[in-house]
Amino acid sequence: MLKRTVAVTFLMISAAAAGLAAEVRGVVVGPGQNPVPNAVVLHRESGAKTETDAEGAFVLDVPEAGRVRLEVIHPDYYEREFLVGRKAAARKVVLVLSPLIKQNEEVVVTALRYPEPSISVPAASAVLTSETLAERVLPNINEALQEVSGVASIGTGGFSLVPTIRGLARRRVLYLIDGARLESDRRTGPNGSFVSPEDIDRIEVLRSPSSVFYGSDAIGGVIHVLTKRPRFDGALHGRLLTSYGTVNGETGVGLGLEGSSRTWGFSLSFHTEDANEYRAPGGAKVLQSQYGQGSLLAKVAHRTDKREVDISFLGARGTDIGKPNATALTKPTWYPRENQNLVQLHWKEKNVGTDGEIVFHAFVNPNFLETMTDTYDGYRTKASFARTESTEFGTQLSYAKKLGAAFRVEGGVDYFGRAGADAYNRYTSFDEFGTVTEVEEEYPHVDGSRGDLGVFLSADYGGIERLDILGGVRYDLLRMKALPLGAAAPVVTNDDQATGFLAVSYKVARNLTGFVNFSRAYRLASINEKYYTGISGRGFIIGNPDLRPEASLNLDGGLKLLGRRCFFGLYAFRYRIDDMIERYRPDPTTYTYGNIEKGRLQGLEFEAEAFLLPGWKVFGNVAAISGRSLATDTPLNDVPPLQLYTGTRLWKGRFSAEVNGTFRLAKDNPGPAEIAVASSEVVNLKAAYFWRGLNFYVLLGNVFNASYISRADAEAMIEPGRNLRLGFAYGF
Repeated sequence: MLKRTVAVTFLMISAAAAGLAAEVRGVVVGPGQNPVPNAVVLHRESGAKTETDAEGAFVLDVPEAGRVRLEVIHPDYYEREFLVGRKAAARKVVLVLSPLIKQNEEVVVTALRYPEPSISVPAASAVLTSETLAERVLPNINEALQEVSGVASIGTGGFSLVPTIRGLARRRVLYLIDGARLESDRRTGPNGSFVSPEDIDRIEVLRSPSSVFYGSDAIGGVIHVLTKRPRFDGALHGRLLTSYGTVNGETGVGLGLEGSSRTWGFSLSFHTEDANEYRAPGGAKVLQSQYGQGSLLAKVAHRTDKREVDISFLGARGTDIGKPNATALTKPTWYPRENQNLVQLHWKEKNVGTDGEIVFHAFVNPNFLETMTDTYDGYRTKASFARTESTEFGTQLSYAKKLGAAFRVEGGVDYFGRAGADAYNRYTSFDEFGTVTEVEEEYPHVDGSRGDLGVFLSADYGGIERLDILGGVRYDLLRMKALPLGAAAPVVTNDDQATGFLAVSYKVARNLTGFVNFSRAYRLASINEKYYTGISGRGFIIGNPDLRPEASLNLDGGLKLLGRRCFFGLYAFRYRIDDMIERYRPDPTTYTYGNIEKGRLQGLEFEAEAFLLPGWKVFGNVAAISGRSLATDTPLNDVPPLQLYTGTRLWKGRFSAEVNGTFRLAKDNPGPAEIAVASSEVVNLKAAYFWRGLNFYVLLGNVFNASYISRADAEAMIEPGRNLRLGFAYGF
């Protein structure tokens, strides 16, 4: 008895001296919740480590009872650190890794409106993870998208560029933020650059029409920005970050805080970015390329085995966002203020009936955009001011159910609307002494509204060996109303559209999958395209109230080869768009819109990732796209030239380095509102290092200081010269 008492006392004293031991139990999984076996789980301070078993489970004894920092290492996944709180350590923790070969396990929810491994999706798609965005030290989303096959950009330059997919842009690419549609009165279409890359969990890019699930504006595909959700580990976490760019004095600062307790969690983050005019190669400043912006993202989340509820607010304020162009010296244009206020509710009920799921989503976004143009002729002769505002809102209710092991159906109803869409213009004239000589005011349109009511149904059947068959149908009722300038009464337009798709994927071999899909999509002309006449960020615009809706027939096909250490994708597409809305220039400073009889786009894309050796990855993609009017055989606007993107990356412990390059052929077949552009080559270097919650990023853009124009826009400016970007982040 005495010996036993002495032994217990000795153990208690030893524990007190070394710190109470804590047992951490958990599981390591990929994004699709599939277990990751043979991953090393390490507590570096004590040297304690273990490996996950075949189910991804692990048990690790660490000499701490409070918060511990774990590292998880696996050759097929990004190495990550996790902070595990005291409460989380007392129960099973789930540690999620991001795969280096993204198609290996990324879950794509955009293409079919429900989770599915991207290798199984019968369409060309890409996923940009939060790790990828952080390493690139990017000021906005558009720059991140430019490395995706088939994606380019339009605009004159600077902060407000808008992405294109397969040569389709200007509201033919649907922007979603956590499922909410993003609208904009910019002439080039919606721009999601007000969302800070640091708030993004992933960006899903669907390079295929998707009107069945999303209605109008998805002819060219979908860009879905999914913001980060709170972690449910019982701990409080924070993040501090800052960045700097030398080419324009760009500074970024961000703060984040998140925490959870039992079934409730929250997150709150604030980011601000500010930049002066950037310098072109040679040192000359590109006028009106400055910007300033701040965003606030707040979320409250509730999680149980049967229910998921998310309530969020995303507020963004843009100030003094310039529009660089060739006439910026005598006619500078900029956006003095841009305001977004996106409120969302997402509610999911799981296990409804037998394997059923109900999803309800609602959002509202009051917003406005201001545009300012000064005119100089030795002195300021005129100041033109425009303000457009509206409130976007929408709701969606869907029900999905598995009927057996091989059949899944989903149906629902959704509504998207705009209300209070008003446009106001003011033109002020000055004499040579700066005295106001005349003020003219007008309202190009007021009381604008739009309502899209849609019903959809889809089915997925995989009961035939190696074969997966998917299909869907949708029917929309659409209504638009506005009171244009000079009209005696509001103009009301009613329309209806039916869309559908049929897709088949076939597993040719163990690692090789082929697919083909056929679909019909459409796009309704916007209120601005029809009724707004006045100044814009690119000159003077004339609306066309007689614009007809676009409708398209689309054929997509491809092959996906997925190995343990490699991925290859080859895709082909052919689209025909009836009543395609094109942009024209009656004179060098004026734009308008018109329908052409038919437009056709077609192309090939190839993308690849491969690990040649442990810690060494090569990657790249190439896209060749052409587009012409079938009525006149003239080229279409916004179709990029052939582009090759390639690079290689090395990992060594906590350090990684990468070199990549983009090579574009000359654009010698410009559309009716474009100009020819020479070929270009741009090379970039980047490196990253992380240690105990500290992350350091360095990126050298345009290494050889190449002078080039990357878009065929008549007002496009030379791109930034050599730029050193530095980033620092600390998480706890």
